[in-house]
Amino acid sequence: MLVMKILEIYLFFIVFLSFSKPSAIYAQETKTIDSLKVILNATPSDQPEKKAALYLKLTQQYLNKSDYVNVSNCIQNSLSIAEKINNDTLIAHCYRYLGSVQMNQHNFSQAVKYNTMALEIFKRRHDKANQALIIKGLGDDYLLHHDSLTAEKYYEEAMPLFLQINDKRGEAYVYLNQATVATSNYSKRIKLTLAAKQIFDEYPVDNFLPTINIGNLGIVYAELVRNKLYKTLHNDSTIFSNENDNLAKAEFYLKLAIKMAIQKNDVDNSSFYTGALAELQEYKGDFKDAYYNIRKYYGTQDSIFSQENKNKIAGLESKREIDLKNKEIENKELQLNSQRKQKIFFISGLLLLVIIGGLLYRQNSTRKRTNTSLLNLNKELDEANKVKAKFFGILSHDLRSPVANLINFMRLQKREPGLMSEDQVRERERKISRSAESLLEMMESMLLWSKSQMQQFKPVKRLVRVEDFFSYLKEMFATNENILFSFHDEGNASIETDEDYLKAIMQNLTSNAAKALKNVELATIEWRAWSEGGKFFLSIKDNGQGIKPENLKSLFDDSEISSVRRGLGLHIIRDLAKAINCRSQDLI
Repeated sequence: MLVMKILEIYLFFIVFLSFSKPSAIYAQETKTIDSLKVILNATPSDQPEKKAALYLKLTQQYLNKSDYVNVSNCIQNSLSIAEKINNDTLIAHCYRYLGSVQMNQHNFSQAVKYNTMALEIFKRRHDKANQALIIKGLGDDYLLHHDSLTAEKYYEEAMPLFLQINDKRGEAYVYLNQATVATSNYSKRIKLTLAAKQIFDEYPVDNFLPTINIGNLGIVYAELVRNKLYKTLHNDSTIFSNENDNLAKAEFYLKLAIKMAIQKNDVDNSSFYTGALAELQEYKGDFKDAYYNIRKYYGTQDSIFSQENKNKIAGLESKREIDLKNKEIENKELQLNSQRKQKIFFISGLLLLVIIGGLLYRQNSTRKRTNTSLLNLNKELDEANKVKAKFFGILSHDLRSPVANLINFMRLQKREPGLMSEDQVRERERKISRSAESLLEMMESMLLWSKSQMQQFKPVKRLVRVEDFFSYLKEMFATNENILFSFHDEGNASIETDEDYLKAIMQNLTSNAAKALKNVELATIEWRAWSEGGKFFLSIKDNGQGIKPENLKSLFDDSEISSVRRGLGLHIIRDLAKAINCRSQDLI
């Protein structure tokens, strides 16, 4: 369900307070870094504490830009000075930054080590403000490491310190993270989220956490209704006893989160909560608004995920336009040179008329040959660009689906880790590793193939065993546990073809069949390979509902490509099949 996806994705935002920055902020950060460097260079060596503090300020600026190379250099310079002058406070701050760097590099044990060392120093110096930040940071580390119990202990330890120093924003951040930890305690989740909301309303912050806080509150009420849990929670004033009131609360908070996200130009959060609102409206029976919002959600998601490919295609088109302009300039220069020569010949007089006529005849012949060559070259360039664009299309079409399956598989593992035994966990990890290795192998082979084809985009045929193709498909779709795959290789056959072309074709057809079986019970996919009448056959069959007759023409008619929204992958696969001398009817 979309709601569950949103909760998982926002865990990262809750822990690290990450949000997008406009270009003006990056420009200001660059100016700040340059100013700090000037001050640092002007600081004499007899002021070591000032130098160490300046290095730490530079560290924070580089962290904002995610420049971890310069972050590490600045921390080491500051730590070296702090240790020489034996300044515990500076040393502790260096350890704190080192912990942040290690956590960003996913080195959990080192992050906990440095944060613990910093905490010991701040405790000796009775620095409660920094103690609170370090303890909360340790809770964030354990939460990101999927240790909710330990994370909750650190949050409970940090909260009294934030209260003592009256750090309201620190309190709100702890409430927000504690609500994330309290997954099944809906009353606690609502109370903690409302407590964070009250602080954010009174002490605004310039990030996306208030939006996420409100959106998650709407999701909690939606879960209460969807799972009928409100019927069992009678003693909580924040939870209503009837479905309609809880639905109204869920819809109110989701719409408020969407409004807040739009005001901050937060496309991701606006899209995710729009999808959650669509599910809620569908549950209520408001199908018109649900349809509108789910279309808006998918439209935004498609625009986000397809932007990289759009940029690549735009780059190719720009390069082609530049090449064409250069050709036009060269042609104009040739024409200008020709006109100058003609003037010289005419000035020479009638005595050179015969010579001029011969030169003009020769020039016209050369021009015709040049124009013919240019037309052929432009035609070849156009065909090459079309083939390359189709190749990028097959990469986008076939790589996104297995990547999405792998991500969903991994999320399934981390959603409720306590429900599985150690053997089940190891089995899940083995399958994830096998699927990731298979996907990586496929990506590497296709990218190497694309590189080799840029100069001569033609298939290279060799004798390949059909068993190798079936083994590749087994590894590729190992995570599709709800589908029973069967492979029948009659006679252990081998085929002379381009291995990469045929892999792309078989992988695409299998992926389409798997998508068609998404909601089918006892789903099966069968691959067969056999020879008959001196010809070799490959077939794929599934027990899905099949395609509607009115949609067949758009899939197998080239003139219909621009009018359909699905089926582009089959058009590309059909072209690849033609390149290796496969008949199109064999793919139906």
